[in-house]
Amino acid sequence: MSDLVPDGIDPAVLRQTLSLPHPQMRIVTYYLTARKDPEFDNAVVKTGEKIAEEIGMNRPLLSRTIPQLIKAGWLRLASRHGNIRYYGLGPRAEERNNVVPLRRTA
Repeated sequence: MSDLVPDGIDPAVLRQTLSLPHPQMRIVTYYLTARKDPEFDNAVVKTGEKIAEEIGMNRPLLSRTIPQLIKAGWLRLASRHGNIRYYGLGPRAEERNNVVPLRRTA
């Protein structure tokens, strides 16, 4: 079973990630494409060490970058179990549906 979601990423959100510094862009892209666990408030339920390994980043850099992404609204603290924190997508990274339904006028 793959950890990646099939294809539900908003292209507008992906375009916004292009303006992020490279480490931040890698982390946000990972969180956009990783499988989320609804039982953990849609968090990516993996340790920072495992995530850093999967994206080819050292763990201290990942740990320093996540608070910046939380402050910018890309990530949010979704669940905490003991001293382990799990993060999910923040409001800036979630899909937006800007389609307004048409009304019949006559």
